[in-house]
Amino acid sequence: MTARRQPTGRRGTTRPLLFFVSLFCGLCLLALAPPASAADDTAALFAQATLTLKEGRATDAIASYEALADRGVIDPVASYDRGLAYATRVRIGAEVPGDLGRAAHGFEEARDLTRDAKLADDASRALTVVRSEVARRRTRAGQPVEVDPGRSLGRTVAALLGEDTWADLAVGASAILSLGLFARWLASVPRVRVACAVAAGVAAPVLAVSVAMALAARHDRLGLREAVVVTASARPIDDRGIAMPSATPLPEGARVEIIEARGASSLVRFGTVEALLPATSLRDLAR
Repeated sequence: MTARRQPTGRRGTTRPLLFFVSLFCGLCLLALAPPASAADDTAALFAQATLTLKEGRATDAIASYEALADRGVIDPVASYDRGLAYATRVRIGAEVPGDLGRAAHGFEEARDLTRDAKLADDASRALTVVRSEVARRRTRAGQPVEVDPGRSLGRTVAALLGEDTWADLAVGASAILSLGLFARWLASVPRVRVACAVAAGVAAPVLAVSVAMALAARHDRLGLREAVVVTASARPIDDRGIAMPSATPLPEGARVEIIEARGASSLVRFGTVEALLPATSLRDLAR
């Protein structure tokens, strides 16, 4: 009777090896898979916020829109709806101090971020309504009515065209100026010399303005930081953080430029006025 051969053990060692290889591949796939759940949660939260806003539950809608903002969602529609939720809470009589300022912040942000002309127009109209209410309240309190001094002339002109467009204009004006001066130097016909001089004379100021506006647009893109006052009475403070009783509070919903951050306070510019405000009274505009 022949003896039965004993297994060599190779099959017994292969199975655990295959198991660990499969486990390793599965973990790699999980690590490389896109985080679809986070996107789904954000979409669900946005849908919930929209639904509660349509139902008139302003406080619930605000909570959802603020949760979206906390997640870093930058979207003009979300900003507009967030401003609308705050304005709705004011309209239904459930106002919390600072609601008008936060409504203005949402509308300002939507107007800055969107490329949709209709949304920008709706945000501008809503912003006018909010600031009219702020002006009415300041009138009753005996405070200055101005709530929106607007941008400076230079920044307004710089914003008319993009940074690249101003740079292209500067290059074109530079080329015309160079060719005009060179052709005038070569030309011997008086009419040609006059035409070249006129072309160079027109191109020179265009070049100067284009360069200045391109630099201004670049500065705004890289270094400009703006915020909106989101407290009902943003009274300027001194370097010690103490409110100045003689200073006029900046209006709620005002758009200000942050010049410098100083710990728990910020030096801001509102029109021609510079004031130091608590950082908690401001909310930065997304860019």
